[in-house]
Amino acid sequence: MNIVTTRFGLIQVLESDLIWIPDGLVGFRSFTQYVHFPDPVVTGLSWLQCVTAPELAFGLIAPPLAISDYRLELRPGDRAALELDEQRSALVYVILNRGEGGGLTVNLQGPLVFNPVRRLGRQLVLTSSRYAVRYPLDPHQVHAPNLLPGPSPLRATA
Repeated sequence: MNIVTTRFGLIQVLESDLIWIPDGLVGFRSFTQYVHFPDPVVTGLSWLQCVTAPELAFGLIAPPLAISDYRLELRPGDRAALELDEQRSALVYVILNRGEGGGLTVNLQGPLVFNPVRRLGRQLVLTSSRYAVRYPLDPHQVHAPNLLPGPSPLRATA
């Protein structure tokens, strides 16, 4: 299947590669079909590209690249929605954003959790104030490499 994107041009994916996020993402509830793939240049960066909105793509990283002690406990309802038998089989990512002044931030309070076997995803909204919505990435720390130099935005808008 071919997917038209504004960031990557035409990409080809198998229908079995599609990820369904039944509840959508915060601010983008009506968009529920995505494809997830690694960035072709930047190690550690991946993209969640909407299938139906060419301009909608989210840069993702694994939480340890931002903060080494990130912990997430899935509630039973979230596990059920993702059809997960065990939490350890889940894949967890956080969304990158351009912060004020051009630096990178990640949303630690709204992680994305995927069941790679069932091809299901869900964005959690953590109620704990332990994690920030716009946690700044420090490119000088070992666990936060300089992912994307330059001014290009990391999240397209619909």
